[in-house]
Amino acid sequence: MSSSSSLEMNKIAAAILVGGLLTLGIGIVSNAIYHPGHGENAEGEGAPAAAPQAPAAIEPVSKLLASADPAKGAEIAKKCQTCHDFTKGGPNKVGPNLWGVLGRQAGSHEGFAYSEGVKGLGKPWTYEMINHFIDSPKNYVAGTKMTFAGLPKVEDRANVIAWLRTQSDSPEALPSDADIQAAEDQYKKDQEAAAKPAAAAAAPAATTEAAAGGAAGGDEFKPSVSLIAAADPSKGAEIANKCKTCHDLTKGGPNKIGPNLWGVVGRQAGSHEGFAYSDAIKGLGKPWDFESLDHFVYSPKDYAKGTKMTFAGLKKPEDRAALLRWLRDQSDSPAELPK
Repeated sequence: MSSSSSLEMNKIAAAILVGGLLTLGIGIVSNAIYHPGHGENAEGEGAPAAAPQAPAAIEPVSKLLASADPAKGAEIAKKCQTCHDFTKGGPNKVGPNLWGVLGRQAGSHEGFAYSEGVKGLGKPWTYEMINHFIDSPKNYVAGTKMTFAGLPKVEDRANVIAWLRTQSDSPEALPSDADIQAAEDQYKKDQEAAAKPAAAAAAPAATTEAAAGGAAGGDEFKPSVSLIAAADPSKGAEIANKCKTCHDLTKGGPNKIGPNLWGVVGRQAGSHEGFAYSDAIKGLGKPWDFESLDHFVYSPKDYAKGTKMTFAGLKKPEDRAALLRWLRDQSDSPAELPK
């Protein structure tokens, strides 16, 4: 094969590889709460992979976006055009059209067949969600079709995301100081989790604000959000009975060892009146959504370092889905079920 043909093949391979990157379809990444090649056919889809038990320590981009170079991001994004169209009203390709992906509900672009992993994210793509996704799609979204290997350099991710922000009729506001601090705080927590020996994760920590109850196990984390809408609330109610030692779940009920959990889905973390929360919970700085509760109930001590919650966690996705489906109903204004 001639050197020119070889060079051409390398260019094509590189284009396909990074093309996956935006397959992140990004139509993810966010909101989490927090965690974790490209080359898949969609918004964060590719070779299946199980999510890690502890969140990966991915350097945040929030503090870099104001000074990031969208022109450099546009150059990197050219490699993604094999799989994605970025123009307004453009078609879906191997991956979904990415115009307006920032702030768009994950897995929602019309006409594209997303993986259950991406649809299960259950919230709009935020700056840090996209950051985690394009760092390593398969680690961020278990079961994604995205085969792109990822962008390891945070500066490259920041430039791409800064450019993606401009591909919209209404560009998202840049991260506030509070957003930047929250991202930095989460990064520190993730670093601690990543550095902690896996064997040391046996003992939990003593109460906080998420529902609990169930048997712990050695299973790797698998998202349950996509299962919530079809889950059985009565099964969730049975699981919740185990939580009543520490929590009251009735409207107007008292705080106990843990806070009252009526209306917890959608409630600002660490905000229930009269309960003394740990700094770990107050520091989450956002409302409890299905995704964050899913991670928290799986392993409270890993999700919120320093939490007082001693519950070991619910390891089965089906159990967490049933519990969250029931918890969602314990509210004056139940949150919309994930689609």
